[in-house]
Amino acid sequence: MVFALAGGAVMGALSLLLGFAARRTVTRPARQNPATGNRPAGNQLAEMPATGNAETRLSLRWPALARTLLRPDRFAVAVAIWLALLDVVLSLAAPWPLKVVIDYALGHQPFPTWLAPLAGLHPVSVAVIAAVAGLLLLAASAVAGYLVTVLTAAAGEQMTVRLRAVVTGRLLRAEPKAAAAFPLGELTNRLGGDTMRVSDTVTATLDTLLPDTVLLAGMTVITAALDWRLTVVSVAVIPLYALTARVRNHGLRVAQRQARDRAGELATFATGLLARLPAVHVFDRAAAEADRYHAASAASAEAEVAAVNASARFGPVTDTLPGLALAAALITGTVEVTSGRLTLGGLLVFLAYLSSLTSPVRSLTRLSATIARGTASRDRLAELLSLPLLGPAAASAGDTVPGAPLRTGHRGPEVTLDRVSYAHRAGEPVLDMATMGFPAGTLTALTGRSGTGKSTLLSLLIRLADPQSGLIAIDGQDITRLPLPRLRDLVTLVPQEPWLHDGTIAENIGYGRHDATARQVRDAAERAGVAAFADTLPDGFDTPVGEHGHQLSGGQQRRVAIARALLRDTPVLLLDEPTTGLDPETESLLVTQLLAATAGKTVILVTHQPALVGHAAHVVQLASGRMSKAGSYGKPVAAGG
Repeated sequence: MVFALAGGAVMGALSLLLGFAARRTVTRPARQNPATGNRPAGNQLAEMPATGNAETRLSLRWPALARTLLRPDRFAVAVAIWLALLDVVLSLAAPWPLKVVIDYALGHQPFPTWLAPLAGLHPVSVAVIAAVAGLLLLAASAVAGYLVTVLTAAAGEQMTVRLRAVVTGRLLRAEPKAAAAFPLGELTNRLGGDTMRVSDTVTATLDTLLPDTVLLAGMTVITAALDWRLTVVSVAVIPLYALTARVRNHGLRVAQRQARDRAGELATFATGLLARLPAVHVFDRAAAEADRYHAASAASAEAEVAAVNASARFGPVTDTLPGLALAAALITGTVEVTSGRLTLGGLLVFLAYLSSLTSPVRSLTRLSATIARGTASRDRLAELLSLPLLGPAAASAGDTVPGAPLRTGHRGPEVTLDRVSYAHRAGEPVLDMATMGFPAGTLTALTGRSGTGKSTLLSLLIRLADPQSGLIAIDGQDITRLPLPRLRDLVTLVPQEPWLHDGTIAENIGYGRHDATARQVRDAAERAGVAAFADTLPDGFDTPVGEHGHQLSGGQQRRVAIARALLRDTPVLLLDEPTTGLDPETESLLVTQLLAATAGKTVILVTHQPALVGHAAHVVQLASGRMSKAGSYGKPVAAGG
C-alpha cells in the first residue's frame, strides 16, 4: 500500500514533468487526416475499448496518457521508482570513499566523528575498507539499476499491449470507409511502430526524468556544500544544454513525423506489391516494380537520415560542454585548493561528481529528443483515434423509434428506404433521394447498370456506412436507432469479395456464428455446396484456405461465404452477385439450395443475370441513384417457391 500510494504521488509528479517537457517541443499544424479532415491531433479525448468489452476514455495529452497506461502496473512502477531513487542515493555516496582515502588516510587530516573507528588504522587498511565500501555501493547500485530496468521494461511492454488494444478497438469500431482511407501498410506501421514509440517515450520518461532530476539536484546541493564558487562555475553549462535541446527540437519533431510517414508509405507499397505479384508476372513489370520499391525505400532511408541528423547535429555542442565545465572546474578548483578553502580530497570528490553530473544532464537532453519523436508518433495515432465510429457508441436494446415490433419469427421483415442520399468523399451522389421498398418475406432482385449504387445500398442496409440524409427502416424502425449487435442479428451480407481469413474451411464458415456446432457448420456447408469439394480434400473441412482464401478457387470462396451467411440464419439476407465465378451446373444447384434455405426470409439479390432475376417475386431497378422501376419479372415467384 505504501509503495502504491508513493508511486501514485511520484507518477503525478512524473506526469507534470512530462507535460512540461512535451510543451517544450514544437507544435506544428496537424497533418490532414484522410478520413476525418483536419481535426486537431494529439490532444483530443478518444473513447474506445481498452480490453475486452471494457470502455475507457484515453486522453492523448502526455501526462494523462502516461497515467492511464501506467495505472494497471502502478505497484511495479512505484517499486521501480523507489529503486531508482535508491540508485540515486547510492550514486551520490559513491565518490566519498575517495575523499576518505585522500584526506584522512593519506592527507593526515583528523577523522570526523562518524569515522572515528578508522583513526588508529594503517592508511592501507583504511584504503582497503574504503575500496570495499565503494565496491558495495557500486554493486548495490548495479542491482538496483538491473531491477529498475526489468520492471520498467515489463511495464513498457504492457503499455504497448494496452495501447495497441485501444487503437485496434477504435479501428474495429470505426466506419469502414473512414478506416479504408488509410492504406493497409500505413495502418500496420502505426499499430506496430508508432504504438511502440509512444510506450517507449513514457518508459524513457519513467527511467530518466525523475531519477536524473533528483540526482542532478542532489549533486548540485552536495557540490555546493563542498565549494559553492566551484559549483556555480560548473553548473553554468546547464542552461546551454537546455538552450541546445530547445533549438534542436524545433526541427526534430517535424523530421520524425516525415520519417514515420515515409516508413508508412514504404510499408503500404510493399503490402500492395506482394498482393499484386501475379499481375507483376503476367505483365512483366518486375523490373519497374523493383525500381519503384527502391525509390520508396530510398525516400524512407533519406527521411530517417534527416531525422537522425536533426537529433545528432547538436551532438558536438553537447559533447563539448562537459569539457568546458571540467576546464572551468580545474582552474577554479586549483585556486580554491591553493587558497585553503578546499582540500585536495574535496577537489577530487567534486571532480568525480562533476564527471557524473554531465550524465543526468545528457540524459535529460536526450529525453527531450525522445519526447519529440514520441509526440510525432502520438499524433499519428491520434488520427486513428479520431476516426468516426460506426453506429451508436452505446445504444440500449430499447433504443428504437416508435413503430411495429421487429419480426423475430421465421418470416422476414419489410425493408424500406425513404429519400436516402449517399455520396463518397468526392464526386456525384451514388444514391440521390432514393425511395423504395423490399416486401417482407420475399426475394427481391436489385438490378441496374454498374455504378448505380446497388452494392452501396447493401452496405447502407447493414450499416457499413450511413447515408447523408434519408431514412432506412426495418419494419418501420430506423436502423440507425438499433444497437449494432441487434441489427447484425437481423441482417447478413454476402459481398462480392468473400472476406475469408487465413484459417480452415470450417473456421471460415463458423466465423458467422461463434457458438455454432460442427454439425451446424456441416449443414450450412452442404446447403451451400461446400461439402461437395471439401470432402474431396485430404484434410476435409480442416483444410487451410490461405490468406484471403487464395488456396481456394473463386467459386469455392464464394460458396464458403454463402455457407457462412446461411449458418447465421438471419431474417434478412443480402446477396451481392452470389453466383459470380460458378459454372452453370454449380450455379443452378446453388440457386435451388438458396431458394429452399431462404424460404420466408427477406432476400435482396443484386444481380445482372436474367436467370436469377426470374426467381424473384419482386424486382427493383436502379438508375442514376434512384429507383427507376419496380415490379415482377415474368411470373412472380416467392423466395423459395
